[in-house]
Amino acid sequence: MTMTIHPAHRRMAELWTMSRRRSMTPEEQTELDQCLQVNARLCWEMACLENASLLASMTHDTDWQHDICRQIEDFPWQAKKPDHQGPAS
Repeated sequence: MTMTIHPAHRRMAELWTMSRRRSMTPEEQTELDQCLQVNARLCWEMACLENASLLASMTHDTDWQHDICRQIEDFPWQAKKPDHQGPAS
């Protein structure tokens, strides 16, 4: 499966790049703040999953740890891009 950057991260980079050339409009600054909020939420959620995985490991709860690992693998840091093969027939 091909992966791409999360839309909030992509937009955050675009806004930051624009801000290097000119002052951002109030709307752009609001949008950047919203992207930063999304980023902070994603970081917090991943930290919780990582801590839960450590706890599962320390308590030898392999079923729980496997469940957490699946959640980490499916974590939305990146937006999933469809396969180039197209939909299954």
